[in-house]
Order: sequence, then structure tokens, then C-alpha cells
Amino acid sequence: MGDLVTTGQITIVDNNDARPITAFITASNGVQQIYSKDESTITSVPNWATSNNILTAKVYVGGTSEATDVTDQLTGKKWSNDLSTSIGSGKTYTINTNMDPNTTPQKIYYFEGDYTDPVTGLVSHVIAQISISVVKTGTNAVYLLPRGTSVIEESATAIKNVAVISVDLMRAAGVDTSGITYKFYEANGATQIVNSMTSKYGLKTTAPTVAPVGTASDIGKNLPASDAWSPYNTLVVSESAVADIAVLRAEAKDSDGKIYQCYFTVYDVSDPYDVKIISTAGEKLQNGVGSTNLYPQVYSGSSLLSIADTAGWKFLWTFYDGAAPGNRAGFIDTTRTASAGGRNITANTAGPGAVISYSGAAITFAAGDMVKIVNKNGVPKFYEVASGTTVSNLTLRTASISTFLNAPWPAASIVANEFVGGKLYVCSGTGSTAGTKSTTGTGSANYITVTGDEIDGKGSIVCEAYRP
Repeated sequence: MGDLVTTGQITIVDNNDARPITAFITASNGVQQIYSKDESTITSVPNWATSNNILTAKVYVGGTSEATDVTDQLTGKKWSNDLSTSIGSGKTYTINTNMDPNTTPQKIYYFEGDYTDPVTGLVSHVIAQISISVVKTGTNAVYLLPRGTSVIEESATAIKNVAVISVDLMRAAGVDTSGITYKFYEANGATQIVNSMTSKYGLKTTAPTVAPVGTASDIGKNLPASDAWSPYNTLVVSESAVADIAVLRAEAKDSDGKIYQCYFTVYDVSDPYDVKIISTAGEKLQNGVGSTNLYPQVYSGSSLLSIADTAGWKFLWTFYDGAAPGNRAGFIDTTRTASAGGRNITANTAGPGAVISYSGAAITFAAGDMVKIVNKNGVPKFYEVASGTTVSNLTLRTASISTFLNAPWPAASIVANEFVGGKLYVCSGTGSTAGTKSTTGTGSANYITVTGDEIDGKGSIVCEAYRP
């Protein structure tokens, strides 16, 4: 694609209008069978041949209190075992045969469909899956059985609900609780949950005869050190640990040192929030309009939250440059690049340690600052600063903090004097927040300003909302 030059017109794109989608599958007769064979008599419990196991796809838009079940609105609904060969359509699938532990001890069912957002017109391909299994029972049959609440729902109070999962080590005689120790894992079962995750998880003990319950007060308690086993069989999961869906793993070690494991899934449908960005000058900068103010509005379902309701909310604004589509860029810090139109670049050396010389008053730079450099043809690039002096020059480096700059605009590719005749701007933020802006609360008084210096033809601004 050729170079894109500034046209003086911009379309501001809001990437956050599409509402969040949560999809999962329920099983009317459970996800596990117990298989036993006594001489010639085979028993499967539950018996799916006589009491069919109905798999039902559930697809929601938004959170629980204002959630909309859109399963019926999906097109191209399909069930499969391999995301390829169709075994059925519709939102339900019936399993009417029992499982054989010798040939197929575990089976995965996938549901797929396409959802069209009525506001943005975006089409999302939705995939959900469920795993069913069978275990043999008998004098030596041992397995882990998870139980509890696997969905984090919205609370009527400021304190969110939690998911609470207990795991029991099952033997033929019942639940074994003698000397059993446990480990839990996140990240699809790859990372152990330890005492550095105090804002996300907690552990407690729940007896086999008691339904597992928990509250936010359990978060942070009884977490083990790395690689350590604990005596607690119940995991309490905060909403901060789950974006939408999380696959977790449990391990149990008995007194003989034998280890058993199982997987379970937790769903978070507690956030029915939608952020909309209001632009005071519309979606285009033209006809002498050189800037626009952007501020957020937060909806809970269809209800607009008041300024008082969102007083403690934090908003992080990130800019993506339209001249290099999809590439992270940065807002301009007008307090450090005070001259209108930036500073004129008079010379630059080559390579990752390039020195940029510019006219006008010297700017004080710190290592890790982000700068925007626009060549004489109007094409912007973004780099990380190694150092700056009191004279009018600065040194660039291969990005070590804002590493997203290395792929689209690698410092190693700079050619001597390619920026001469162009402009230099300092971007907002420092360190890990380089290039971003932040605001607190909603309403027109809590805004960021976007100017024609930032928009080079086209740019996208993303606003992330953080509820206290």
C-alpha cells in the first residue's frame, strides 16, 4: 500500500459499539457418566439412552441483569465434534446413546453460529464447546468431580458476585477427604493459582455434603506459595480473573502420592456495560474545525448511567493510526510540544540510535518517551526515545517499553535525513502508559481533545472503561 498523506479530514472510529457476547452450552443430564460392569450387566448412570442428554446453546449479548438471549437470532447454526463435519443444526442437540469408556472416554461438542450486531452491523462468528466424559466405577475407580456455581452474575450491590467451585476426590466408597491436598490452575490449566493472585482468587474448605458458597471476602485468602499443595478444596473466583470465559484445572493428591485432575469452566456475565464515545465536532475534522473533544457515556443495558454513578470510573484512551491501519500510535502532549504544528526537523542520522535535530526551544526528554515524527510528505511514524539533551536534539532507540512500536515502525529502518523538512511531536504519557490518555468519570467535563495534528487522514480511538 502506498504512503498516505494528510488530507485535513478524519473519520473517528469507535471500536466499542458492539456489545459483548457470551456463549456456552448446558447439558440437561450432566457432563459425566458413571460406567460399571458386573459380569454381563452393564450400567451407565445417568442412562442417556433412556433419559436423553439435551445440549442447549446459550448466547447472550450484555450482562445478566440486562442480558439478551440472541441464540434464536443466530444464522448458520451448526453442531460438530471437530468444527468441521456437521452433526446437527438448531440451538439444541440430543445425545441419546451412552458412552463407552474403552473406545471414547471423552468427547467434545461444538456449537457455531453467526450473530449480526444490529447497531454496528458487525458479524461475529460465535463458537461454544462442552466436553462430556465417562468414568469406570468399581473398587479401584477414582476421579475428581467439580461442583458449585460456575457463572459470575451481576450483583445488586457494588460488590460483585463470585464463582465458587469445589472438587471432590471420588472413590467407590464415596468422597475421600483423608489427607487430600489440592492445586488449582488458571490460563486454560497452565498456570498455578498462588499467593501473588490475591485480587483474583481465594481458597476455602467445603464439606462434600455442603453446597459450595462464597463471597468477595474470600478473595485473597489461603492461597499457596508457588508449587505448593494446599488442604483447601474450594476455589473462589473473582470477576477480575475472568474476562468472559476461563478454563481452570484442579489437581488432587491422595495420601499415596497419586495425583488426579479435572477441568472446569467459569463464565463471567456480570458486566452489562457498554461504552459510547461522544465527539463534540462529529466524526470529521473539516471546514476549519481543527479539533474535537471526546468524552465517554456508559450504558448499563439500555440505561445511561449518570455522572454521579460513574464518578469513580477510570477511562483509558488509546489511539490507532489510520496511516498504518491497526498500528498503535499516540496522542500529542501539547504541554511539551507547545508550538502549533510541532517542531521542524532539520537533520537526522540513521539506524536504531538515530539522532533527531529540530528547531525551536529544546524539549526535556526522558528515556521511554514516545515521539511522533511526520516526514515532509505527511506520513507519521512513532518511536521511543533513548535520551534528550538541553540542546535541540534527541536520540531514538529500539523500543524496550512500548514494544508495539518495533513491528510497525522499527528504529533500525531509519534512513539518514529522511525526516528533514518534517515535524516532531512529543506524545502523552510515559513508560507503560506512553501514548495514552486517561480521564475520570463521564460527562462533557471529562474529555480528551483530539486535533488535526494527531489525525493523519484517519484514526481510531479506543476507550476502555474501568469500574471501581
